[in-house]
Amino acid sequence: MRTLTLRAVALPLAVVVAAAALLVGSAALRVGAADHLDAPTVKTDGRIDVNDVYVFQGQNVANTALVMTVNPAAGLLSPTTFRPGALYEFKVDTGSNAIEDIALRVKFGGVRGDGSQAVTILRANGANATHGAGGMPIGKGSTGQSIALSGGGRAWAGLADDPFFFDLARFQTFKATLLAGGGLADLGGLVDCTRTNPAPTDFFLGLNGSAIVIELPDSALGGTIRVWAETSIEENGIRTQVERMGLPTINTVFNHTNATKDAYNRAEPRNDVADYSDDVSGVVALITDLAGTAADPKAYGDAIAGVLLPDVITYNTAQPANFAALNGRALSDDVIQVALTVVANTPLDDCITNDSVFRSSFPYVGLPN
Repeated sequence: MRTLTLRAVALPLAVVVAAAALLVGSAALRVGAADHLDAPTVKTDGRIDVNDVYVFQGQNVANTALVMTVNPAAGLLSPTTFRPGALYEFKVDTGSNAIEDIALRVKFGGVRGDGSQAVTILRANGANATHGAGGMPIGKGSTGQSIALSGGGRAWAGLADDPFFFDLARFQTFKATLLAGGGLADLGGLVDCTRTNPAPTDFFLGLNGSAIVIELPDSALGGTIRVWAETSIEENGIRTQVERMGLPTINTVFNHTNATKDAYNRAEPRNDVADYSDDVSGVVALITDLAGTAADPKAYGDAIAGVLLPDVITYNTAQPANFAALNGRALSDDVIQVALTVVANTPLDDCITNDSVFRSSFPYVGLPN
C-alpha cells in the first residue's frame, strides 16, 4: 500500500475535485480543469484530450446518447477539428467486469477547405472491442451533419459550446483555507451562494470544445451499461491508447505527477480497483481529516474508492440520467457540487449552474460561442 503525505497530495488538494490553473500571457491561454489538459501527452494536442463524457436518455426515451468532448478551449488552446489518424472510442461494458463488450469507433479524415472532415463510425463487439481499430462500418458522413447509423441511431461531430461549468476562484480559496488549517466555518465561498464579493464566476463561460455524439436504441446497448471514452494514436508505429475518461476529475485529483497521470490515461478500467484504490482512498481520507468531516477518514476514503472505481459511468438506460445518483451524466448535471460534497463528506457548492443552452433534440450539445 502506498503511503500518502500532505506533500504528496498538495497538488491534488489544490484542485480537490476540479483543478484549474490560469495563466494569461502574450502568446496563449493555459487552462487545466477537471479533465481538460489532464496529462502531458494530451497537452501536446487538444484533439486527443477527452474533456468530459456524458451518458443520458435521448429525446426518444428508448434511446441512449453518448457524448465525448475534446479540444479544451477550442479555437484558443486547441484546434476546432479532430485529429486525422486518431481513433476516438466509446467503450461499453454490458456486464459488470469493466471490460468492454462494445466499442463504437470514430475516425476522421483530413480537414477540407471548408473546415469539414469525413467521419466514419465502426462498431466492434466481444473480443474485437478490446483491441484494434477495426469493426463493422455503421455510418459515414461529414462533421456538422447528422449521420444515420445502420441498425438504428445517428451520430454527429463538430464544434460546440463546452458543457462544463466551474468556479476557479472558489477552489483556490478552498485549497488555501484547508492547507492553512482552516475548517468548514472558514469556507463561506463554498457554502454561501448569495455571496457578491466576489460573486460566483463560471470559468468556462464562453469556451468551446469539439463534441462527438452517438445516439443508439437501448436495445443496441443493453439495460445497465458502463461507459468510458478513449483516444489512441500511433506512437513509434504502434497504435497506443493515450487518453481515457469515465467519471469527471478522477485523473486530475487522485494522480499526482506527470508520469502517473499519463500512466493512468493509458490504463484500462478493469485494473483500476487493484491499481488505484489506495491513491483514491488516501486523498479522500486526507481531505476529510483536514476538514474534520469524517469520524474515521480512512474508512470513509475506502468507501469512496469503492464507489469511484473502476472509473466508468454506470447507466441504467431505462431511467433518466442523474449524476447525483451515479446514474449516467446529463449535459446539465452539476458534477462539481456532487463531487465536492462526496469527497469532502459535507455539502459544498461552487454555486455555478449550467450556462449552456442545449438543443432539445439531437445532437443536444449547445451551439458554439
